[in-house]
Amino acid sequence: MIKIPNKSHFKANEVCTLTGVKPYVLRFWESEFSEIAPLTSSSGQKLFEHKDIEAIILVKKLLFEDKLTIEKAKFEIKRINEAQSQVPETTEEFFQEEEQSLPAIPEPLTVRNLEDIDIQKLVMAKDKLSNLLSVTQNLQERFNWS
Repeated sequence: MIKIPNKSHFKANEVCTLTGVKPYVLRFWESEFSEIAPLTSSSGQKLFEHKDIEAIILVKKLLFEDKLTIEKAKFEIKRINEAQSQVPETTEEFFQEEEQSLPAIPEPLTVRNLEDIDIQKLVMAKDKLSNLLSVTQNLQERFNWS
């Protein structure tokens, strides 16, 4: 597991040191993977952001550990990005989506007197939470997060 320092930008040699990728390999990956897109400073120096380093680490894993071809690695990265775009960015977004899809809660609601609609809402909420947990576990396994 690579610990990325808390900096906004990294020079190419820092990225190579952090990731263990040779400079010529890094330059090649920049041309092959759109997810690796360093900024160019006014002096012409490439500056990498955290997202670039995370992409490099993922590409390295897919190519060297998983032994995928470049085309298969591109496909896998696309699949991962699509799966991540399905997950709400924040818990607020998740619950806003839920509020929009659920019918209004009847008033007054008492704990002892749950109606069928309330039970349905609880079942739907449980399903959504189970789905969110499953997506989270998949991401943890894929990126070896503890």
